[in-house]
Amino acid sequence: MENNETKKLIIITLIAVLVLNLLAFESKKNFEKSVLEIIKKGPAVADGTGNVPPPNMPPFPPPAPPSEEEQFKQQLADKVNVDLGNTPIQGNRDAKIKIIVFSDFQCPFSKRGADTVHALMQKYGNNLMYVYKNLPLPFHPEAMPAAKAALAAGRQGKFYEYHDKLFEKQGELGEALYVKIAQELGLNMQKFNADRNNPEIETQIKADQAQANSLGFNGTPGFAVNGVKVLGAYPVEHFEKVINALGVG
Repeated sequence: MENNETKKLIIITLIAVLVLNLLAFESKKNFEKSVLEIIKKGPAVADGTGNVPPPNMPPFPPPAPPSEEEQFKQQLADKVNVDLGNTPIQGNRDAKIKIIVFSDFQCPFSKRGADTVHALMQKYGNNLMYVYKNLPLPFHPEAMPAAKAALAAGRQGKFYEYHDKLFEKQGELGEALYVKIAQELGLNMQKFNADRNNPEIETQIKADQAQANSLGFNGTPGFAVNGVKVLGAYPVEHFEKVINALGVG
């Protein structure tokens, strides 16, 4: 008799445990369902306001982009120190305004940048020093040969004269033009041809490329105006703004 009572008690206990587990499982399912509903309806439901924001609207407005003046201040703060090495220099070494450019003779934006520098040199005259460093881009097949030709001309004191003619005739870049410009400038052709094939010239160009990359100049033209980075072919007015902000105009 006692054994029967014990068996009944065990069965009742097992049934009770099973029922409690089922109730707990249903309660968990209902809780998870409620949480998912709140998430779907948005934060307004969660905080009890009942005001559901329109679809696709972020809960917080995105930060406003910096103003033009803030961007300009950031540009003035972004300074670099360019090692000139044995790069040819145009103008007064002691000038207050020093403009250095990493550029590509085949790049149309670099040509626009060269025109801007020419206008600035006319305005500031002896108060401006200009330095051109080579950054021939790999997708411009004539950029490297043109750079070598210009540096070869530089070994005869005619780098910037050659530089000007390359940009002037940018649409004609090629071997015939390189020879023609050298002849027009009265260069010693034997020396010119030997120099542009001299490995030292290519080493100098690669050093310019490495320096440009290390300073964050990855495209052309890239300027340093008294150390302030100006990336791109900005108009004359922007350079004047930088120069005035630096107090060297």
